Amino acid sequence: MTFKGTALVTGAAKRLGAAVALHLAKQGHHIALHYNRSKAQAMKTAQAIYKTGVRCELFACDLSDEKAVSGLVGQVHQSMPNLNLLVNSASMFIPGRFGQDMGLFKTHWDINFKAPYVLSCSFARLVKKGHIINFIDTNVAKNVTRYEDYLLTKKTLYAFTKMAAAAWGPHVRVNGISPGMILSPVNHPDDRVRRAKKIPLQRVGHPKYIVQTLQFLLDNDYLTGQIIANDGGEGLI
Repeated sequence: MTFKGTALVTGAAKRLGAAVALHLAKQGHHIALHYNRSKAQAMKTAQAIYKTGVRCELFACDLSDEKAVSGLVGQVHQSMPNLNLLVNSASMFIPGRFGQDMGLFKTHWDINFKAPYVLSCSFARLVKKGHIINFIDTNVAKNVTRYEDYLLTKKTLYAFTKMAAAAWGPHVRVNGISPGMILSPVNHPDDRVRRAKKIPLQRVGHPKYIVQTLQFLLDNDYLTGQIIANDGGEGLI
């Protein structure tokens, strides 16, 4: 296997983050596996990564803690100096209207935008050549939702992805993936099958489609500032 550097993947203990981390490991990336409270799941994911033959280190960090976030990339870089990929996949997704709960708004903002912003800035400063991939949301083109606080943070991350790509070229590429109905929601009823009947491809997605898109972005090094919607056409309606 040809080793391709180290990837820091946030929220990599479970769900899409774990799928991304395991895929990158199979492709020859050492993994800096970030988690917050899901230590048992992080260790389980790490065990699967070890079996691929690459190095994996676990990094615990509360992404709502600005001081902790500010030091995370530096810790990874010190321990794994060949860091060259940052995947901001951790996210918070809870219904909330504007002004309804300022504490909930702050947590959404801190985790979904401020943490990727701070991590990306640290990454761009420390690496000589690298790639940042942000996980956004296919609904960023919409303006009506029950998840107003959440969607605002993803709209901001969308704009940041493009601005950062323009600011940090040529040594850092910055791209994004906007998933649609890939996994069942956490702590919410799973109505994806019903909703999927209304989108062009009329079916729900799978994590394999996300890692295929991720690999495409890695392989095509003439892409920067691009956000690919992997959503079965959901963003079209």
